[in-house]
Amino acid sequence: MTTLRVRPLVTPFAFVAFTLAAAGAVADIVTGTVTPAGAAVVIVDGSGAVVAKLPAGPYQLQLPVGKYKARCTAPKPHEQEFLSLSEPVTVNINCG
Repeated sequence: MTTLRVRPLVTPFAFVAFTLAAAGAVADIVTGTVTPAGAAVVIVDGSGAVVAKLPAGPYQLQLPVGKYKARCTAPKPHEQEFLSLSEPVTVNINCG
């Protein structure tokens, strides 16, 4: 009796589609400015874990795709939600 082994056919298109789908979930760049002078911000992810602490001024972060909150701790408490997408995003945070 002869046993045949069947291998699934993976086309180049399927490989490219899989690669692009996997790449869509990677981190991307979030840039912006924290104002006013003396402001302080904590960035938390969807689970509430702190992922960054930012002082006043321009910033640049690399965050995985997802939902985030910018929590101002100074000069006034304030919260701002934003999304990190699979492309660069600008998020300006005003804590004044």
